[in-house]
Amino acid sequence: MKLITSIFCLTALLLSLGCTSTESYIAYVKSDGIFVGKNKMQILAGEMHYFRILPECWRDRIQKLKACGLNTVSTYCAWNLHEPEKNQFNFSGRNDLAAFLKICQEEDVKVLLRPGPYICSEWDFGGLPYWLLKDKNIKIRTSDPKYFNHAQSYLKRILKEAEPFFCNNGGPIIAVQIENEYASYSNDELYVKKIKNTIEESGFKGILYTADGNPRFFVPVKIDNVWRTLTIGENIDKGIVSMEENQPDMPQMIAEWWVGQGIRLGVPLRVRDVEKMKKELDAVLSKGISISCYMFHGGKSYGFMSGGLRSKDYKLIPFMSSYDVDALLNEAGDPTPKYFAFREIFLKYNPDAKKYSVPPASEKRIFKDATFDSIASFRKNIKNLSKKTVSSQHLLSMEDIDQAYGFINYKTKIKRRLIGKNRITLENLRDRAWIRYNGKDIGVIMQNDKVQHVDIKDAKDEAELEILVENMGRVNYGATLPDNRKGLGDLIFESQRHCGWEIDSIPLDSIDKIEWNKLRDYTSDYPAFIKGSFNVDKAADTYIDLKNFTRGYIWINGILLGRYDEIGPFLTTYIPAGILKQGKNEIKLLELVSMKKPNASFTDTPVGIVKDKVQTLPINK
Repeated sequence: MKLITSIFCLTALLLSLGCTSTESYIAYVKSDGIFVGKNKMQILAGEMHYFRILPECWRDRIQKLKACGLNTVSTYCAWNLHEPEKNQFNFSGRNDLAAFLKICQEEDVKVLLRPGPYICSEWDFGGLPYWLLKDKNIKIRTSDPKYFNHAQSYLKRILKEAEPFFCNNGGPIIAVQIENEYASYSNDELYVKKIKNTIEESGFKGILYTADGNPRFFVPVKIDNVWRTLTIGENIDKGIVSMEENQPDMPQMIAEWWVGQGIRLGVPLRVRDVEKMKKELDAVLSKGISISCYMFHGGKSYGFMSGGLRSKDYKLIPFMSSYDVDALLNEAGDPTPKYFAFREIFLKYNPDAKKYSVPPASEKRIFKDATFDSIASFRKNIKNLSKKTVSSQHLLSMEDIDQAYGFINYKTKIKRRLIGKNRITLENLRDRAWIRYNGKDIGVIMQNDKVQHVDIKDAKDEAELEILVENMGRVNYGATLPDNRKGLGDLIFESQRHCGWEIDSIPLDSIDKIEWNKLRDYTSDYPAFIKGSFNVDKAADTYIDLKNFTRGYIWINGILLGRYDEIGPFLTTYIPAGILKQGKNEIKLLELVSMKKPNASFTDTPVGIVKDKVQTLPINK
């Protein structure tokens, strides 16, 4: 590239003229390397997401990153956390981006900021907020004003939060990513340019870059004065060759090196050869190429934020709430064998980091069993759980009634149409439905099932029909991303499309109004909420084993940790010390299938399914 195109930021020009007092802080890329001020650097980064980690753990994780020989942290920002409802922003708790960036600055760690708007990341809807889907004509991730005006508003707000930490303001943010792997989704260059302009208008004067996961997609979205980086897991050499062909005479970077990948429900944990990866890492760094490990520390997708994939035959494959992903630090933030293996290589290229000792793993404790003494039928508590009730002639989606996550219940009166069996067919079900007719359960259907109907035997002249639908997570990646509306699309009773519904919105953002029964007096009626407690002598990290339960969601002291499932691959659920308290702690489950025994044990070691075998972790030995 010529000189003008080889300098990717206005800041590089300012530096060449020597006309800015902040020149010692501004980051830029040109043909002979990556610079912060006049200092050349090789970016050695690790990915971690502040919103997947308790704030009290942020500094510990950053210090472990430094001790591993890394000099930079890379992080996404989740739009659906920061703007859960239109024009209602949240920057508190795990969403406090500024507090996280301040720690990075205090610890002298550079930052690659990845604000989206789309982030993928095995995160619900790829980080996009559900409320975008209220408009059925919206074209997400494009320059369509119906989408982009919202995206731009979010970007301006998140960048305002980050502004004090821009490199040109003396802060740690040396680079901001434009969208995320966009070339594998679409080729709307105007959209990418408008995001670039929005970032520049925020006052940021560091490096602007894109990251794409397949070299054959690079050319359609090439934007002038933007550094292009690679996301890849294996066959790194081929990826780098393609990058060099597409971006000659420039330094190269792997913005995501997939050291481990998302944990799909029911799929054994993936094990990669650490010794082979060490050699790949050494070979990459020896060429002066920069790199970021995805993930350095995964943490947890709290709440309902674990998304899912669609297979080629359009089946939904949900992700687990754990985002351990075989990272260098496990879910509890403990260094793994992979951490120490990679540390040998990183210290070779960043020997100054040898002065940092590795912080120890967190304390783990095994508490006495949690015991359950109360239970409540989901069905009998619909009105106690409902945030609002809507009457409609036609079925409405969650998005139609301003609902993001959780469950939705549809109720109607239905009259017998035939003597003998009467068939009920569900259309566009997302994702699992419990069907109750005349007060009795007559079937459970998931969108992946080949059969999407139930037959009513002995139909009544008139009876009540209820359909409870679970949102199992919005798809986070691929061409079907816009097709993410949740609930039930339509219902056909024999040949007739049925109208006249009462719809309850059940986001489960609060379960405080449930009417409980003593467990011993209860007859099985699932789904059901189950309540219990356990005692803590000293708050510490732990893992709970829910082998006496089948599938559902877990709350500890009112905090929704996410989903559990007997099909794994994780068979234990990590509970961080930060949500525990000395003395009595409350546990609530939403069990969707059945309970074997009313107790759950604790362990100090996570357990998972690796290559169809149950074993303790970590697996990267």
